[in-house]
Amino acid sequence: MSVDISSYIISTFPDASPNHNGKIHTYCPFHDDSRPSFSINVDDGLFICGSSSCGVRGTFPLFYKLSENLSNWREVFDKLKETSTEFKFEDLFGAKKGFRKTDKVINEFPNQACLEPLSVVKYLADRGLGENIIQEFGLQYGKGGRYGQVGEHKGISLWQTIVAPVWDIDGEYRTFQLRCISENAYVRWKNPEESPIQDLLYGGWLISEGGYLFVVEGASDTWKVNSLGGQAVGLNTKEASPGQMKRLLTLCRLYHKVPVICLDSDAWSAAQKLYCEVEALGLRPKIVRLETGDPGDFTHDQFQQILKELQ
Repeated sequence: MSVDISSYIISTFPDASPNHNGKIHTYCPFHDDSRPSFSINVDDGLFICGSSSCGVRGTFPLFYKLSENLSNWREVFDKLKETSTEFKFEDLFGAKKGFRKTDKVINEFPNQACLEPLSVVKYLADRGLGENIIQEFGLQYGKGGRYGQVGEHKGISLWQTIVAPVWDIDGEYRTFQLRCISENAYVRWKNPEESPIQDLLYGGWLISEGGYLFVVEGASDTWKVNSLGGQAVGLNTKEASPGQMKRLLTLCRLYHKVPVICLDSDAWSAAQKLYCEVEALGLRPKIVRLETGDPGDFTHDQFQQILKELQ
């Protein structure tokens, strides 16, 4: 990481000192605080504001984003250059919760020689997705050749693909996905070998405080919900793995989210099963049944109607 967490936090609060637990208690920098209500760990950057008028909380990437007034997450992670494989569930809720660190392999992000800036290609335009989604999710275009030529990375070709980096919910880069946009492609989505994608929630690093959290099947559904002003995480399939369930629980508790199960129209039985599993976590989920299509097909009016019905 190009930004040292401890040095950054200490320099942000020059008039406060860490206590014996390594935490700084001070006035919240994100609202007009009349008494000290803000706490941050100088070692890992986990922070929380105890004020009922603010209540912001999260990991260091969010603190950095708010402090630097950055407009999108791609800027945050470009500056932090976080590439650690160490996942910190126990830092969020404590080791007694049963979360264990993982040593799963990270898939290195493709070399920039194989990439170029992504424009609003037909695949995105047809779904009403624009430049804001490209920037927010750090999407790039894979320009390389095929069959071992320039553009192949970790055993898969980047040829005519949307290259989507994937971070974990604590802001650590883990892997990438490819969305093939060639009309001749025999598969739509590709993942590198040993990808940890089935343990991750796509888009989980973007989640903020309060409201509904749509649980959808994939990245493109996540893009669409976000483009309409909502928040979503993608499972990359119709079922949630134990790792994804732990992450969903973490996000909903940490950010006070209400999970909304919203799978494709042909996956109603899977959606009902997932609803029961999420409810068993102690959360209070909601569920949406789509008659046709998937969340990637949402119109603005349809999404607003869904939000109205959820209330």
